[in-house]
Amino acid sequence: MQQRVIVETTSGKVGGVRHRGIASFLGIPYGAPTGGPAARFRPPEPAKPWHGVREATVFGPAAPQNDIRLAATGSWVEALDYFYPRTGSALEGVPMGEDCLVLNVWTPDAAPPGRRPVMVWLHGGGYQHGAGSESLFMGDRLARLGDVVVVTVNHRLGIFGYLALDALLGAEFEHAGTAGLLDLVLALEWVRANIDGFGGDPGNVTVFGQSGGGDKVRNLMAMPEASGLFHRAVVQSSPGPLPRSAGAGRELAERAVHLAGLTPARARELTTWTTGPLLELQRALTGDVMGGFTLDRDPLDAAQASFAPDIVAPDLPHGGVPVLIGHTTHDASLILCNAPEYATFSDAQLTAWAAARFGADAAGVLAGYDDRVGCEPARLRLARIVTDMTFAPAAITLASRLSTRHPVHCYEFAYETPILGGLLGAAHSLDLPFVFHNAELSPLAGDRADRRQVSTRMALAWTAFARDGDPNHRDIPSWEPYTTETRTTMRIDSTWTPYAGQDPRDLPKGAGA
Repeated sequence: MQQRVIVETTSGKVGGVRHRGIASFLGIPYGAPTGGPAARFRPPEPAKPWHGVREATVFGPAAPQNDIRLAATGSWVEALDYFYPRTGSALEGVPMGEDCLVLNVWTPDAAPPGRRPVMVWLHGGGYQHGAGSESLFMGDRLARLGDVVVVTVNHRLGIFGYLALDALLGAEFEHAGTAGLLDLVLALEWVRANIDGFGGDPGNVTVFGQSGGGDKVRNLMAMPEASGLFHRAVVQSSPGPLPRSAGAGRELAERAVHLAGLTPARARELTTWTTGPLLELQRALTGDVMGGFTLDRDPLDAAQASFAPDIVAPDLPHGGVPVLIGHTTHDASLILCNAPEYATFSDAQLTAWAAARFGADAAGVLAGYDDRVGCEPARLRLARIVTDMTFAPAAITLASRLSTRHPVHCYEFAYETPILGGLLGAAHSLDLPFVFHNAELSPLAGDRADRRQVSTRMALAWTAFARDGDPNHRDIPSWEPYTTETRTTMRIDSTWTPYAGQDPRDLPKGAGA
């Protein structure tokens, strides 16, 4: 039986619903609308107070974004239906708009005082698409299993959140290039001020994110504005920072103004445009980042273009929070499957690709994989190698860098989904329904008999980490911290196996790298 639940926040009362022991509050505003001349491209403002009880029973708007299906080719067309089962799109049926600074809360107990760990989820999507309301991110099952409070957040994306207009519009817009990250800071400030009313402990907050969301976690770790707002961090399959000059963001803004048909003196007119034309400008500016490449070209470039934010992050702090870092075995398969020839990629094609990439070292590289992992289809071997050149070194390098001053645990998610005839292996984003304990509900996870067991163990590890900074629990082998000497990494599958991870210097690199 459903029961209405009311909680007081700093902006007013919100009314949620308790069902099967979990109270859910959807679409709570944490910030004011971000559109129009007074707010667009500017730092966020807190939500305006309201009178009475605001119903929090439906998801709020997602940030304005272009439909990623427009770039879909190859096997990616089918994969999207498994990733986004409601509609095949990251929006999954919710509206989008510039009144998008909303969050969702799932809690086992909405009555104060709150002392449960709080887990704040930052969605992926390469800073260009996604929402906290995606079906993979339903937080009720994770909250129930781990006795935690789960929060998912929407924030500005694309040019709405990351177009560095300060050089053109002056100090008034000095934060336009990081507005989306400042939205997340505001959301964390909301959590600090309000989460105790939902049963959560504001002194024990974990930020966790995957892909672009993992990169957002990394950026929050580097932002003075976020200092003290969270106490643990989880970075899942982040592509890592890409080399960018300090002026790259400003150059992008100048190009945007030029494509908009404006002179620099008229750049402020972008604050008066409606959402539709701005999204068309974004498409012209960024192109279809997931489309238009083939495997006889460079999949590494495609991997980087798919996830690269147009921001430059400062250095990470020298001391601080415990960190959990990892990637999936075949992270790159989700990118590569957009190439038409990926599904039928052959051993001969793999040999030719390796020769072009590694030159005289090609035979040795492929033989090394034969010795280490045995036989697998050529397409998955390609995905494994590209992952070892992108996502894996990003995770290992970050872990090595942080481990001297932070408690760090590392993992590799190796569970392979059987969907699409085993096309994707342990693909990018496959870990999401397992972390959220939704594997039984997600088409992406497929129908392997062990999916519930793997999901339960993984969700318990993540909530154990949120509770005290250590992912160990009684149902998994001992998971030791990562150090540059031991490189201890947990391989997550039907069997959990700790092993000594690779030195990033030993991972494959292209000829001449």
